Amino acid sequence: MANDRRIARLESLIRERLAQVLQREVKDPRLGFVTIQRVELDREITRAKVYWSVMGGENERRTTERALASANKFLAREVAASLTTRHAPRLEFVFDESIEGMIRLEKLFQEVLPDTTGTEANPDGTAPDLEDPPAEGPSTSD
Repeated sequence: MANDRRIARLESLIRERLAQVLQREVKDPRLGFVTIQRVELDREITRAKVYWSVMGGENERRTTERALASANKFLAREVAASLTTRHAPRLEFVFDESIEGMIRLEKLFQEVLPDTTGTEANPDGTAPDLEDPPAEGPSTSD
């Protein structure tokens, strides 16, 4: 079993290598604009969960998922060549739904919160002060 620092280093190395290979070496036209979000390696270094996301809708997601499944063995070989471990981990690609969740939350916030874009900015370009303005008149602080 590996210690936490070694696992973190291997996760980072796997993530970087996969990103390089997907960007430069995989020539599958089905592969969309895919981003490797994170890699979770188990303590025995036998399995790596690779969390990914893709720009686009459900169709792009399914197409990219098929392309990743098709390229899995090639990607595993490339990762294995870059690691200094005795055995290479088995890659398991998992769609990262956290990005979609954040987008849904952002849309909900936009629906619920009032639109504040109608407020005028200060002459210096800063946001207006939403507190009550000070009363006008002479100052009585002597």
